[in-house]
Amino acid sequence: MSNHHMCHSCGKNMSWGQQCGCNRQLPAAEPIICPPQYRVCDSFIPRVQPVIQPIVNVNREHIVNVPQYYVTESNETVVVPEAQNAYPVNNQFSGGSHRGFFSRFR
Repeated sequence: MSNHHMCHSCGKNMSWGQQCGCNRQLPAAEPIICPPQYRVCDSFIPRVQPVIQPIVNVNREHIVNVPQYYVTESNETVVVPEAQNAYPVNNQFSGGSHRGFFSRFR
């Protein structure tokens, strides 16, 4: 490949990158008009959009059965024959004292 080329206007040979200096210009060619290209720059502007969200507070009351005890008392008098001892002798609570009997419940 050669490092020289010829000027199309005057025919002078020269190295690549050089100008011949003839200052002869070619007539201007008809311009090619391309369709426009669009360069879009999007920007966003905030605008308040009200959104209404109703909230209903529901208070629920649940009925739960809870037992409540009522005690009825009755008194009964029982007559014990004299032959029966209220506190038998072979029992650990002998001696006729109620202390030994109630000491179990402390």
